[in-house]
Amino acid sequence: MTALAGVGHHEVRSPFSMPDLSLEGPGPRSASTEEAELVALLASPPFVDKAELTGFTGSLKRGCDFAIAIPVRDEESRLPATLEAISTAMHGTPFTGCAVFVLNDTSDASPKIIERWALRGGIPFLAVEVSFDRTICNAPHSRRLALDLAARAAPQGALFTTDADTMVGKGWIDKGLRLLSEGYDLICEDVLLDEAELSALPAQVREVGDAERAYLGLCERLWRHWTRGRVSTLAFRPSGASLVMKTSSYLRLGGLPTPPVGEDRALCDAMLGAGFAVKAMENFGTRTSARLAGRALGGCGDALAERVLSADPECDSRLKPVWLLHDEATLWMEIFGGTSRGFHARSKTRAPMTFSAVQRELRIARKLAASYGLGNA
Repeated sequence: MTALAGVGHHEVRSPFSMPDLSLEGPGPRSASTEEAELVALLASPPFVDKAELTGFTGSLKRGCDFAIAIPVRDEESRLPATLEAISTAMHGTPFTGCAVFVLNDTSDASPKIIERWALRGGIPFLAVEVSFDRTICNAPHSRRLALDLAARAAPQGALFTTDADTMVGKGWIDKGLRLLSEGYDLICEDVLLDEAELSALPAQVREVGDAERAYLGLCERLWRHWTRGRVSTLAFRPSGASLVMKTSSYLRLGGLPTPPVGEDRALCDAMLGAGFAVKAMENFGTRTSARLAGRALGGCGDALAERVLSADPECDSRLKPVWLLHDEATLWMEIFGGTSRGFHARSKTRAPMTFSAVQRELRIARKLAASYGLGNA
């Protein structure tokens, strides 16, 4: 570990105590310079007085075409597969990149695993260890810090983010960069669960996921039919396991939102609300863990656990009944009527649909789609 004289257990108080180093050039950087920038960043919102820098290894490479941000917390058993997939994706592209890891409140061997991986593969990296106050001790703040650092590594390029229990596809970087070059600001990949882990769970877990995906696909077709194709996408299912964005768009947005959970959806909603172009993309190889004991309270692990234990588990909160979808489409046509690329359909807060309700609505949607000649699913 890099020695942090005066930094371990140091309480940062002033957000103005360090100079802004974000525009420093790509030349060699001393440990003291790296340390100063990290301390300054932790003295800025949303971390003020709630985060300590406890260590770091590596150095932030500047002027990259892309940078990958990965939040980590006690993931030594999952990290090797995650890192191997990232290495394959990075070595499979001609563009230059680096990896940024933020390890919050970690007590296992994750830092050493990351360091050995990066040095063995010749991958530029920065692994930052922090201790968060309990009020921000969560994945959203860890990802926010990783993305803020990544943005300094690739200020004119692209940001990628994934999870420490996820294996990205080998073409992840190339496909993400290509889609951004088509004019999109944010790409949300439809991430699938690891097949081996999913197969070990009760059949209902897979059935719920399949029903959600089929219903969302049919609702998308019905929505386009009812709005005459004037709206690009009905609903997005962003996952922190695979997001790609332009650094410039991320900075203009003001950074990653930091709710206690669901920062991926909050980011997508904020991008759409600000008029940025968001693309919902089919799966291109990323697989994430189907473990039931996840690191994020209220995250994927908790949702999967409910699907194991409940006779009628709740489904994706963005799914809605066919009648409500039709009413929203009708209202949109009456009020707006024209093309609106940035339109994002939202309804008032309502209880999530259960699995049985989605199955019922799926049958209705299939009949409607067939009656309109839209095909089946």
